[in-house]
Amino acid sequence: MRPFVSVVALVAVVAISCAEGSPRPTPSSRVLSGAALVSDPVEYRERPLSAAAGKDYFTETGLGDPYSAGLPYPILLAFMGAYPGDLGSDWRSFRAKFGALRREGSSDESEELPVGFHLTVDPNTGVPFVMNNCELCHAERLHLPGGDRFVDGLPNKRIRIHAYDAALTRIVKDDTLSVDRLLPLAEEAASSHHLVWPAQFQRVMVEATLRNMRDRARIRSAEVERLSQGLPGRVATIESFTMALGVAAGHALPVSETPGWAKIPDVRNVRYRDTLSWDAVGTGALPVLVVEADLSFGARPEWFVAHRHLGPSLFLYLHDFQRTLRFPGHIDAVLASRGRELFHEHCARCHGAYGGAGDVTYHERVVPLDVVGTDPARAHAVTAAFVSAANADPLTQGITHVAATHGYVPPPLLDVWARAPFGHVGQWPSLRVMATKPEARPARFVVRPDAQYDLDAVGVAVGPVDSTTPGPGEYLYHGHAPGLSVLGHPFLADLGPDAAAVIEYLKGL
Repeated sequence: MRPFVSVVALVAVVAISCAEGSPRPTPSSRVLSGAALVSDPVEYRERPLSAAAGKDYFTETGLGDPYSAGLPYPILLAFMGAYPGDLGSDWRSFRAKFGALRREGSSDESEELPVGFHLTVDPNTGVPFVMNNCELCHAERLHLPGGDRFVDGLPNKRIRIHAYDAALTRIVKDDTLSVDRLLPLAEEAASSHHLVWPAQFQRVMVEATLRNMRDRARIRSAEVERLSQGLPGRVATIESFTMALGVAAGHALPVSETPGWAKIPDVRNVRYRDTLSWDAVGTGALPVLVVEADLSFGARPEWFVAHRHLGPSLFLYLHDFQRTLRFPGHIDAVLASRGRELFHEHCARCHGAYGGAGDVTYHERVVPLDVVGTDPARAHAVTAAFVSAANADPLTQGITHVAATHGYVPPPLLDVWARAPFGHVGQWPSLRVMATKPEARPARFVVRPDAQYDLDAVGVAVGPVDSTTPGPGEYLYHGHAPGLSVLGHPFLADLGPDAAAVIEYLKGL
């Protein structure tokens, strides 16, 4: 997933470079239309389709082209210096503000780019651009009794992607932020960080960046602000797609009254799924579906037309995704054996059956809202306006299709013990809470993502609501708020005392 940071159209850059006698764009750049030039950094150029290539896109380079899905690094650093309250003054404070992970082997004080961020060099100008990759949202650091463990593919419980988007939007809407104010700030940032920032490109890149970000803000700012206070680890996926479609149309599109918040999913499920959403709203060719998230966060459709190898390789990696993640606590083998029988009797029809040596039998199905009983806001976010606009895109017609399903897809449960909070919106902090009758579940509690994982309750650490909470790094979950209900899915609780046996079994999946 990418922040909404589309930036520079290069027509003006090309004109300036030719007029000033600077090197012309290299042959590696390709014109996709008469109005758009796409930079083609080395790491994005065509290579044989493979899961190994897909892993590089997922964990390092990302998928979008720099001029639509990236931001010139000197400009981002200038933003951080001028607006520390919005972005943080450095990468350390940025991580704390938005929940991005520090890189493995670095300290909490490190100024390295966080996990999910990558620098790519534009061959046209030599300028480094900040890009994002899938690990920004799909990687986690579990705090376990034996020490921390970085786990690729797990949802990041702390990331606040909409807050980052809102911060950038607020910055470019500041009337005092002029080109002349930003130019020396970017030049100083480039100098202090020893970045390439050619004089002949500085003004045109700053002008184009502000112009394009402000054009997007004009269409998106109201919805961006509405989503800015979303809980960590959640995304308003449908609203994000709707905003992207609105930018393409040149005007804002209507959205549902209540945001359809959804928890970031675990990518380990991809190989067993026919769709990639909580409610099967998008169907069709999976190599296309896996890049459509990038389209919603700034990447241009034309980039994927010219770089057809990206989607298939990413799909191969996700389809072949492997991970060994064993429960780090005690499992009662006798109780788990009883739980396995109960699970296969009561739960396997929806969540799949699990044998030895990784044998999984899972058939995706949509459970109607009136059956599962969970909060309907995510399903209702798929409005008629969204469906119509999404299916009107000529680039994906006949390849993918969008339709409301009025229900949710029960996910496969491999490594489920590590994926808390649970539910499509992360409404249940632990399996113990899921085993509680819906009407008796706590509706207001403080979530402590940076505390040690609760192996007894099998979930994230929580605390009561009082005058001193939430503290730094914590947040309040309010289950009475629209879209965040803790009701529904009574099935585990319906087992009564036997629910403990099923939980014991789930620890070992």
